[in-house]
Amino acid sequence: MSDLLLKIKRHPKFPMAMAGLAYLLLTATSAAALSVYFTDIAGSDFWHWQLISYIIMVANGLTGFSEFFDESSFYPLRDLLDYCQLTLALPCYAAEMWIKTETGPAEIATIHAGLGIIAVLMYIVSESKRRDLTDLALFANAGSLLYIAATNTNVVILIATAIVIAGYCMYKRQEPCCMAPADKFNFAMVAFAFFSLASFDDTIIQKIRSLLWV
Repeated sequence: MSDLLLKIKRHPKFPMAMAGLAYLLLTATSAAALSVYFTDIAGSDFWHWQLISYIIMVANGLTGFSEFFDESSFYPLRDLLDYCQLTLALPCYAAEMWIKTETGPAEIATIHAGLGIIAVLMYIVSESKRRDLTDLALFANAGSLLYIAATNTNVVILIATAIVIAGYCMYKRQEPCCMAPADKFNFAMVAFAFFSLASFDDTIIQKIRSLLWV
């Protein structure tokens, strides 16, 4: 069995197949999360930060398929959306969770998302991905989310946050170009889409609390 897996991994088309699977799962999972969140959680209200997270993830997944058509003109768009996913998905999630849990003034939510927006704008203007701004956007929001998770005893927030931070540290932070290990990070974002959506469901949260604190 191990020999078969080794042969599969060594096949020249294996990286392309994994990238395609990552884009497919990212698109499908994010689109499903977007639909459920918009209709069942947001009540068909467009004014929610979390919608931005899922929309960017869907766009990144769909645009990723252009990689297989050997069309270099799509590279700047893929690179931009990949970086937007990296720097906006978690900050927008933190902003939305801040508002939902009423942790503090709603205006503070803008600061959460604003850290990611600043990183993206800097990239658009200077065409450089500043690691310091990326770190600030992700780690500052992760700290805020950990606080929200602790004060609201919501372990799912902790899991969703840990997935993004672990994916960033393992696959993105040490790369000069954030797109290099895109498929691996996209798999992490598939899990983030699932757990972030679950963290807004009070029924799921109550069931987890009852299991953990019996």
